[in-house]
Amino acid sequence: AATSAAATSAAATSAAAASAAATTAAAASKSDADDCPGRVPFHGLLTCQGSVYQQWQARIMYFHWKKQTAAAGPCGDMGGFTRLVASEGGKPDGLEAEMPSFFVRQYTTAEIARYGHFGVLNRPFSVVQFADRGGFEALQEQFVYIAETDHVLMRPLPNLATPDKAAAFSFGYMHCGSSHQPLLDKFAPGVTYSDVQPVGPSPLVVSKPVLRRLAPLWLNLSLALKLDPVADRRFGWVLEMWGYSIAAASLGVKHRLVRNFQVEYGASAGRIPPEFPTLSYIFHYTYGIEYTLQGRPQGVMQIGEWSLDKRHYFGALPPKQLAPPPHCALECAWVLLARSTRPRTSSEVIIDPQRVRSGGAPSTRPRSSSARRTAAALAAALPTGAAAAAAAAA
Repeated sequence: AATSAAATSAAATSAAAASAAATTAAAASKSDADDCPGRVPFHGLLTCQGSVYQQWQARIMYFHWKKQTAAAGPCGDMGGFTRLVASEGGKPDGLEAEMPSFFVRQYTTAEIARYGHFGVLNRPFSVVQFADRGGFEALQEQFVYIAETDHVLMRPLPNLATPDKAAAFSFGYMHCGSSHQPLLDKFAPGVTYSDVQPVGPSPLVVSKPVLRRLAPLWLNLSLALKLDPVADRRFGWVLEMWGYSIAAASLGVKHRLVRNFQVEYGASAGRIPPEFPTLSYIFHYTYGIEYTLQGRPQGVMQIGEWSLDKRHYFGALPPKQLAPPPHCALECAWVLLARSTRPRTSSEVIIDPQRVRSGGAPSTRPRSSSARRTAAALAAALPTGAAAAAAAAA
């Protein structure tokens, strides 16, 4: 048994080393070819676990990373890419041939049970392991963009950070107030609520030295907050994000707040600018898009008659084709449908022009003028092979 465990560990280590070497070689190759004054490249670091649920999202994310890297051209700031995977025992998950991957161990069932099976704690744990194993030294770029699997890049992302100031999205639900001060006094003495910025660890562009300094405290604070009943109730499902923001405040790390870093639209978002894919960098599909068949938002915490929600596919792949949304659905439904149709691999996204064109019935076509403008604007930006589908939908 000991021999088998050692062999498994060695195999995982070897696979991780090979993946890191491939990532570094790819980044170095691009850098050597670049001759662009003013270019400040960053490395894409996609934090995830090796589950089916995050594998299919990672494929979609990586497809759009490659698409926007190509759109930016050789002088764009988007550099190399690594999928940082927390898996059981640090074992490869089978996608390493599709995208550069670095494997670290995830918390065991017994370990994570102590923290209420709060699996997102594997994110700071994986970044700490990556740093401890020389991952940052292997990256040629001096900046890192921390991404999540449910990030769809809609246009090329520039380097928004500086060596001393990170760049992050301003979350409306992450504002710190005077009522948080007792918890800050307990877990981060000397930090006042006004020091804590409304940010999380993703989306984030940050220099490697700053991230190295932040990661251990980000992890330790997240673990400590989760074990505290008061903090756990107060911070809930975004507790690990608070671990990051409080760690940053404790270390004096400041962020440039970038409001158009991403959008998080749902069915009840109100008026959405039809050109929103050209105004923001990322579509973060954290919320389900839920409609009745008549095109009305289904309601809070309800699954729609037409539903586009990643949570439906925890243990199985989504279908290759999803039915179009109701004709008067907001633009976010049409954009996310087009950009998240499940790829067979990260190199291919499947869009059936006839299916999008007809939707099975005339009532499923986007008839509003804003929806028609969105479909036309997307024609040049959709995944390969989908331009005809967008034009047909218009």
